[in-house]
Amino acid sequence: MSGTVENRRHPRLEIVLKVEYDSPQDFLADYTANVSGGGLFIATTKLFQVGEKLSFDISFPGILDPIRCHGEVRWIRGGEKATDNEPAGIGVAFIYESPEQEREIRQLIEQLSRPAVTSSGDSTDTKENVFRVLLAEDNPLVLEMIRFGLRRYHRSRATGRQQLQVLEASNGQEAWGLIQGTSIDLAIVDFYMPVMDGGRFVRKLREQPAYRNLPVIVVSVGGDEARREAYQAGADLYLDKPILFGKLFDSLQQLLNRSPIDKDD
Repeated sequence: MSGTVENRRHPRLEIVLKVEYDSPQDFLADYTANVSGGGLFIATTKLFQVGEKLSFDISFPGILDPIRCHGEVRWIRGGEKATDNEPAGIGVAFIYESPEQEREIRQLIEQLSRPAVTSSGDSTDTKENVFRVLLAEDNPLVLEMIRFGLRRYHRSRATGRQQLQVLEASNGQEAWGLIQGTSIDLAIVDFYMPVMDGGRFVRKLREQPAYRNLPVIVVSVGGDEARREAYQAGADLYLDKPILFGKLFDSLQQLLNRSPIDKDD
């Protein structure tokens, strides 16, 4: 999968997607940094061997349903070579078990690579034309980074099918108060917060029928321990700080720009 020839054959699409493995003892999910028709890069600190075969699903909480994948580890980037822009992880070449499986992956990449679909703003949809995000983060610098990404994302979709609204909170208790009586489409939650931390907040969300299927992304510097606790609490996706916030919001834009009929293709 590495090398200039392979890259020309399979242009890469930079996108963050959740990766869930088949292994029952492996509770922790990872995420992709890029995907192509030939394979993908999975950001991970888990130990893999070159040549190891993997079965996994790729998805995005609440937006992209799981897609079944099989692959082989072709190369490894260890932690000593990792940077904020190039995290530790593995390069995986897809192993297609049927023409239908290959078609599904390639159609997804084609859909996500299309230019943004915009409208004149006079949609007749009866559904509320707002994509509402809850942002719970106590670090002002990180909050500003995410806010900047959301503003850039919002500007890029200003004439699209949906507007974007952000509800900001500095702790879980404040976040809980903000969402009472309000529907939200996505929650981005810091794991370590005062008053009510991210783990307690996510558990509280999942106890309520209205929020059991809410897509929840948890961000933290806590490593595997925080990752495990976040997933046990009910998070859909865990991302380490510093994460590439621009890439996260670009991924949201790519996924939401897909035509609704694409899901049924």
